[in-house]
Amino acid sequence: MTRIFIRLLMLMSVVGKLCAQDMYTEMYRPQYHASPRNGFMGDPNGPMKFGGKYHLFWWGHLRSEDMVHWEEINSNALHGTPSGFGNWSGSVVMDIENTAGFNSAEDTAMIAVYTLHEDATGYQHQAISTSLNHGSFEYYDGNPVIESNEPDFRDPQVFWHEQTNKWIMVITKPVDRGIRIYTSDDLKSWDYESTFEGYGARKEIWEVPDLFELPLNGDPQNIKWVMTCGMGPNRMQFWVGDFDGTTFSIDPEENFFTGSHVGGEVFEDFEAGYGDWTVEGESFGGNPATGTFTDQQEVMGYTGSSLVNSFLNGDGSTGKLISPEFEISRPFINFQIGGGASANELGFRLVVDGEVVQSIASSSNTEIMQWRGVSVSEFIGKTGHIEIVDEATGGWGHVLIDHIVFSDELYDTRTENANWADWGYDFYAGKTFRNYDFDDDRKVWLAWMGNWTYARDVPTRPWKGNQSIPRALSLVKNEFGFQLIQQPIEELKGLRSNEYSITNQQVDGVVPVTVFQPEWNVYELKLSFKVSYRDQVFGVTLAQSDDNKGVKITYDAAASTLELDRSGTPFSFAYKRKSVAPIHFPKDSVLDLHIFIDQASVEVFANDYQTSISSLAFTNVLSTGLSLFSETGPTELLSLEAWDIASIWGVTPDQVQRPEVQEDPLKVDSGHSMVYPNPVSAGQYITFGKNNIQNASICDLGGRVVFTQSTGTNQVLIPDTLSPGLYLVKYISDGRHYSDRIIIRR
Repeated sequence: MTRIFIRLLMLMSVVGKLCAQDMYTEMYRPQYHASPRNGFMGDPNGPMKFGGKYHLFWWGHLRSEDMVHWEEINSNALHGTPSGFGNWSGSVVMDIENTAGFNSAEDTAMIAVYTLHEDATGYQHQAISTSLNHGSFEYYDGNPVIESNEPDFRDPQVFWHEQTNKWIMVITKPVDRGIRIYTSDDLKSWDYESTFEGYGARKEIWEVPDLFELPLNGDPQNIKWVMTCGMGPNRMQFWVGDFDGTTFSIDPEENFFTGSHVGGEVFEDFEAGYGDWTVEGESFGGNPATGTFTDQQEVMGYTGSSLVNSFLNGDGSTGKLISPEFEISRPFINFQIGGGASANELGFRLVVDGEVVQSIASSSNTEIMQWRGVSVSEFIGKTGHIEIVDEATGGWGHVLIDHIVFSDELYDTRTENANWADWGYDFYAGKTFRNYDFDDDRKVWLAWMGNWTYARDVPTRPWKGNQSIPRALSLVKNEFGFQLIQQPIEELKGLRSNEYSITNQQVDGVVPVTVFQPEWNVYELKLSFKVSYRDQVFGVTLAQSDDNKGVKITYDAAASTLELDRSGTPFSFAYKRKSVAPIHFPKDSVLDLHIFIDQASVEVFANDYQTSISSLAFTNVLSTGLSLFSETGPTELLSLEAWDIASIWGVTPDQVQRPEVQEDPLKVDSGHSMVYPNPVSAGQYITFGKNNIQNASICDLGGRVVFTQSTGTNQVLIPDTLSPGLYLVKYISDGRHYSDRIIIRR
């Protein structure tokens, strides 16, 4: 009897582990990115380290020893929130000095600071909750710590400022496109100090800010402060400057003032008047504008302190600015443009041999300036001039132009004048880890891989959302201005196995990769290509098969762009299918790509990690092919390195669920088998798509075994005691494990 009991316990233990593990075998489940067992994961809240453990909240709670292997502690860490309020994004701190008075003799208080959303009014207050067990938090009776009568005031990021011995809070005013700064002695009472605003991209709302220090060019004696925030629906921008404990001041050499991030020779920045330009008509006046005119909507995004603005006398006036003649010596002209969208009457024109050969107007009626660029390579060696034209007299009858640059690289991004941290659609709400062990000088951040345009519709269940891989940050300043470098953390290398490599291979047309044939789309890839001529177009395609085009990553040397195209994967992404990043021509004529693919996402790092594209891409588990391509002649592949990546959940490729096979409902497809009827009522039998069932078990979504049965048939009776809901059913047939989800109803 004892032996039978022990064997039963062992069986239940094995089945329990299988059920828990099944939570991470779903199709599209990330295998080395942090994700929740179930439910929705959005902004990362309060990533931090204390007592040798890393913590990550969303307001569930994950814990790790290395920022790679994560254990879910709970799915709801904030307890006691009053009815009628919701807990929105925020941060978590360790109160080492017991400034708030919540510490005990044995434990340091972990304190969550977050937005308390009032459902009835939409007002957004700031609140705190405390934890001595470092797992879950209890609501503070004295909340809110900042009371508000405003609906847009959210996402507090809090840290300790050594120089002033105060807590600092940066928090967004989304609609105002501003970041407020507050200070506190005790986390309970806060004083408003200042607001940072007026720079960067402002077309959409601002959210989820952060503020942290980085040494410039690796020099610990030259520390800069970096402010970041998300601009909805999903872009991360940053600013470089100084912080004195109350005010963030933007650096006078920031890219907003210099335009250095758009490389090339500045032909005209309008900072010293019109110079030798010829002014015709009345709309441009005798000098460039210094911003917005009376009765004009706010003009945003120009470089430096001056620009061309033909709204001087309103929309009714007309005129023209004509540049001096110049010899065209570079293949591209880049500039900023805004104002009216009437291409026949407004805009930027290049005139060569008396004819207009390039003409661009604003892409829409807007006072928000965008970067545009035109190719002039066919006119190199010829003489031409630029005309800035306002021939319109109706509404939006004016043009904005600034910072004209002759360049070897096209910068036709159609984006605002901002420092972008990532060029993909799915890198948002970036937050840095705060290290309260003070044992690591790195500044590491991660971000939510999602986009509010389609976040609720992604084809994953029973969870939605995951985080990016953690990235170590560094700040450099070179001929292209300030750049935020993001390198995947070293700890990720611990997941590598089975290295594969190729060197010195010529690629012409499409060349399948045969040395590396992954079992699933969970791997790491490094590529180096020789860039030998200016019209080269080459790259790599991932997760492809005869039936699936996969994810295509393309470098276009002529356009100076890196593109990630996910249109070959089975989800519309609200038609946001291609991400394009401007990329400087590599100095050593070698393009390096470092790629991480994890079933539902692709992260690409290029040019010594100066450029990144982060993108969801729901790859087909049956489509794992790779190929290289070169579209305009041969390209030399200098090296390819690839590694299988181990699942942090302990999952193997054969356990991942496969797509449903419609033509045969009982067909077993690599470990997945249909169970019917589904939904099923308690007290009713379910039938499995296999015979000779040795053991069957039913687990709840937490992995807890709620029913187990040894059986020699292909049927199991659902107990009357099980509550309605979603469950996991696991069974063993002929020594092989199968799983599926079932819905039990009344």
